[in-house]
Amino acid sequence: MMEPMSVHPPLGHGEVLQGLWDAARSDRLPHALILRGPEGVGKYHAARWLALGLLCDAGPGEPCLTCGPCRRVQADSHPDLFLVDPRAAGQDRMTIHFIVTRENRPKSAYSGPSIENFLRLRADEGGWRIVCLRDVDSMNVNAQNAFLKALEEPGKNTLLLLTSARPDALLETIQSRTVSVDFARLTQSDTLRILERDADMPGLEEPSEREMLARWSLGAPGKAIKLAESGGVPMRALIVDLVAGRLVPEEAGPAFWELDGEFPGKTPAAQRRTRASALMDLALEWLLDGRRHAARVPLEDLAHGGVLDQLTEISAGELESCMDCLLQARQDVSLNLSPEILTERVLRALADLSGRSSAATRRP
Repeated sequence: MMEPMSVHPPLGHGEVLQGLWDAARSDRLPHALILRGPEGVGKYHAARWLALGLLCDAGPGEPCLTCGPCRRVQADSHPDLFLVDPRAAGQDRMTIHFIVTRENRPKSAYSGPSIENFLRLRADEGGWRIVCLRDVDSMNVNAQNAFLKALEEPGKNTLLLLTSARPDALLETIQSRTVSVDFARLTQSDTLRILERDADMPGLEEPSEREMLARWSLGAPGKAIKLAESGGVPMRALIVDLVAGRLVPEEAGPAFWELDGEFPGKTPAAQRRTRASALMDLALEWLLDGRRHAARVPLEDLAHGGVLDQLTEISAGELESCMDCLLQARQDVSLNLSPEILTERVLRALADLSGRSSAATRRP
């Protein structure tokens, strides 16, 4: 199911979007743009808002939200706008099936309309034809090679809007045929405003949690929302308590597997692997911030700057050893090894930082 179009303009990116609309008015807008920047800063929302302002009857410019084209875009029914969002389609990656139509494909592959189908059509309303692609760095080599044809032969009044947090993962031939537009992190106040708009979501109900996530995400509200959905706040608290000696692995394990949160995966086993990976990624991020602080990076510049006290007395060698263990476990998850066993290994490595690896050594 496609993510509904937000009626709120992208905070923090208004000047960039205005410049692109100005370029369109003077017929200087390139046919292919890569909106690049950190994960979760709102690049895909900005791409859709840019498209909305181009298709609006009053455009190019800030969309009116009330004309026929604006209403059709908001209802995901505008014939001249094509959205490519693998996550919304239940896919992990942007495969070749999003790009071109293939009769022979696996049953689990994407089976909806392709970019190739869309670009064969003329603009139904006589203006722009726009394709918005989310996270194009998830394309494999076959998909990227197939996409090159669209870049090289876009057709009249066609605009390809690519978004990426890792544009260097794209083929050089794609990078050379697109114009990069940089998107920066938001201010903490703008991030908090976005989280307050979504305060009815699980994990965002409490003001203290929203403030914590706004700081934690370092100006990436999408990351903050993802952390809220996956139980990031209680998960981090569990990690901190384990290293502080307030929990032992025998207690932390069951508590971890019972945490509420959304962990994507097509099967229960895949969801357990995603959950285990989230724990490892979060623990690594926290330990890395501990190393950065030890190297004199100010606490206010660190995502976990408010919860690093437990790491100040731990030697660099101990941190390095623990991180090596976590990195190995993270790699082993991708090899389909047991997420339960790998999680237990990670919890014990964290507990060893405080010398609390079993209940038998627990302090009263």
